[in-house]
Amino acid sequence: MPVPQQRDPELTRKHLTTWLAERLPEAADLRVRVEVPEGLGFSNETLLVDTKWGPQGAEEHRRLVVRVAPTRYRVMPGSRLDEEYRVLDALRDTDVPVPGVVGFEPDPGLLGAPFYAMDRVEGWVPPDLPSYHRDGGPVSALDEGSRAAVWWGGVEALHRIHRLDAGALGLDALRESIHGPYGLGAQLDYYEAHMDHFGGADSVPVREALALLRDGLPPEPERPSLLWGDARLGNLMFSGVAPVAVLDWEMTFLGPGEADLGWYLYLDRHLSEGVGAPRLPGLPGRAETIRRYEELAGRPVAAHMDWYEVFAGFRFALIASRVGRLLVEHGLVAAEADVPLARNAANLLARTLEPLA
Repeated sequence: MPVPQQRDPELTRKHLTTWLAERLPEAADLRVRVEVPEGLGFSNETLLVDTKWGPQGAEEHRRLVVRVAPTRYRVMPGSRLDEEYRVLDALRDTDVPVPGVVGFEPDPGLLGAPFYAMDRVEGWVPPDLPSYHRDGGPVSALDEGSRAAVWWGGVEALHRIHRLDAGALGLDALRESIHGPYGLGAQLDYYEAHMDHFGGADSVPVREALALLRDGLPPEPERPSLLWGDARLGNLMFSGVAPVAVLDWEMTFLGPGEADLGWYLYLDRHLSEGVGAPRLPGLPGRAETIRRYEELAGRPVAAHMDWYEVFAGFRFALIASRVGRLLVEHGLVAAEADVPLARNAANLLARTLEPLA
């Protein structure tokens, strides 16, 4: 659900012009235009920035996105903007398509919170609202073969991320992350410790899921993978049917690749069954997707996928509950019962648990 942005575009432009001029030394006589989009939802604030420099008629351009840490609308317990930037910077020379980064600013004095700047990638994104499974969207407009190619492009992106050596990329520091703790048990501890923040302490499905997850923890991998965290089609940008950017790393952590695969499957299920939309023909199913991931990874993963999908549903229900709470706190809806996202997430988690009880 969209939320209003409150920012002075001209003051923002002046601050960013000074900041960018120090990081783009080739850009003499830098001119900057800033767009403050309306209604981007709950997450980091996003600014669209166009830069120009050089003489008229021979101007050079660079289009950027600036992500500012949230201050009023904070879904997660703490900002991880510095870690997001570190991951993007580390991936720039890998085969994982990510936007190039310009710089990170930890000082909140300029824009009111820490921020980083990255290149703007051109392409299209499968939408969450309305769900990409519904008619009229860019995925429904594709033929079935192209839909399958989009889906497999996401699975291939997972594999590319998971086969990387996090230590060689300088990302071992994620083991010590406060808001993205290393290890499945530590992940459960983190979300349970922040139940009051998310507002899920009284949710029966959430409590049942947590108990099931603690009772059946799968083995940890000898070498944990870098995980995308929020691994879903809606965080991929495509050119045609090829992924050109893997976006939104605010849930990244080090762990088993199955955690990303479980989230990828579960969020697609939410956007179909969870919202009452029939799944689009041509998109590969769960069993086929798991088999393909196993082929890419060169190891079996199916044995514990039920656990990882509950793990996804547990975290998603908490995040959706937090969004509902924020909408009520800021007067955008009267009650959490009026927020379909939170209701649908809790109901889908309950249905997921039924055959596992």
